[in-house]
Amino acid sequence: MRTHLFKTLARFTATLLLSAASLGASAQDYPSKPVRVLVPHAAGSSPDVVTRIVAQKLSERLGQPFTVDNVVGAGGSIGLGAGAKAAPDGYTVVIGHVGTLTINPNIYPNLSYDPLRDFAPITQSVTTPLLAVVAANSAYKNAADLMADAKANPGKLTFSSAGNGTASHMAGVLFASMAGISLTHVPYKTAPAALTAVASGDVTLTFGGQPPAWPLVRANRLRALGLTSAARATEFPDVPVLAETVKGYEVLDWNGFMLPKATPVAIGTKLHRELVAILSDPEVAKQLRAQGLNPVANTPAEFATVIERETQKWARVAKAVKLSLD
Repeated sequence: MRTHLFKTLARFTATLLLSAASLGASAQDYPSKPVRVLVPHAAGSSPDVVTRIVAQKLSERLGQPFTVDNVVGAGGSIGLGAGAKAAPDGYTVVIGHVGTLTINPNIYPNLSYDPLRDFAPITQSVTTPLLAVVAANSAYKNAADLMADAKANPGKLTFSSAGNGTASHMAGVLFASMAGISLTHVPYKTAPAALTAVASGDVTLTFGGQPPAWPLVRANRLRALGLTSAARATEFPDVPVLAETVKGYEVLDWNGFMLPKATPVAIGTKLHRELVAILSDPEVAKQLRAQGLNPVANTPAEFATVIERETQKWARVAKAVKLSLD
């Protein structure tokens, strides 16, 4: 699907790897004023946590503030729409996410942005499995318990998400489909709100980002049923994965840094170099992994390939479950 656009994107992003000789005065002087980092997700969400860690390091390395601006709503679509309209001068950096870049285009027919037309990827920052959680006082001790009840009582169980089209939404849709159960989706505006709804007993479960979910698990407000990765995480070896109960199930949340499409290539190249250095720093990597976030730091072309592959994956899922939203 849209193969010619993906080829165009790949050719464009490949130019971001030009040699240092291509850097002009604009990149040498950049940044000369504060930079806005637009995060289309709520404070405390996984994309927000990653971005704040990296933005602080960018500020230290480049001598100008990189200020995080959370623009939330519509599963991240409002923020991406704002990013698409931003001036392409390097002073707005946009955080792209699996939901906004690869899920939303497959389920929303009228987005205010186009991931391929409007943005140039710099680097993918992290990948991370989600964490399926229920209330701490829930009768479900594991995924098998939940599935057994769902099969015995079709339509009874609910799951919350950070909004239609988000990774937490699609993780629940895919889990229900592969497990052969019925789950009723209850969308919220933010990931923390979706988690709070489960902790308070308003919703049965959610597939939350690890940074906001683990504190509630440790505070005995939520119980972890399993990660959405294919294999157990080194940092959390005692936590099962849902694939141990539902064979083949895997959902990875991820995000990365992008620029409005017409931003000068030299600025993108400079930001790529700085971001790779930050994400490769052992202390930063340790800080991220402690929260279940795995640093990536790939090339623009590699990030473009991830976007293409994930777009195709979620197109298949959306078609299989007949999911389309206004």
